[in-house]
Amino acid sequence: MKLSKRQLKQIIREEYTRLKRRGLIREGRIGYDEEEGLMPRGATDLMDIAKDAFSYGDGDGIIMHWMQTLGVAAHETGEVDEEDFMAIQRYESQFNPNIYNEKLMKQLMMNLSQDAIDLLYRG
Repeated sequence: MKLSKRQLKQIIREEYTRLKRRGLIREGRIGYDEEEGLMPRGATDLMDIAKDAFSYGDGDGIIMHWMQTLGVAAHETGEVDEEDFMAIQRYESQFNPNIYNEKLMKQLMMNLSQDAIDLLYRG
C-alpha cells in the first residue's frame, strides 16, 4: 500500500494528538512527578485545587463531584475508562473528608488517565 505525503502527514498528526492526549507527549510547565512520568499532565494542579477545597472544609464535596463526573464519563459518555472510576472509588473509601492526605491524593492521581485528569480539570 502506497501512502502519499499528505496521507503520511495526516497519520503523523493523528498519532501525535493521540500520544499527547494520553500524556506521553507533554507541553508547557509541569510538576516534578508529571515530568518523571508518574502522574498525568495537570495532576499537580488538581492536587492544589483539592488541597484548597479541603482547607475550606469542602474535601468531601470535591471528591464527590469528581466521583460523579468520572462515573458519568465512564458509564454514560465513555469519555474515560472504567479504571478511572474505580481509582476514585478506591480513594473515596480511604480518604478523610476533614484532612488532606497528600500521599493518598498523589496515589489517586497516579492511577488516573490523562483523559480523566483533563475531564476533572475542565469541570
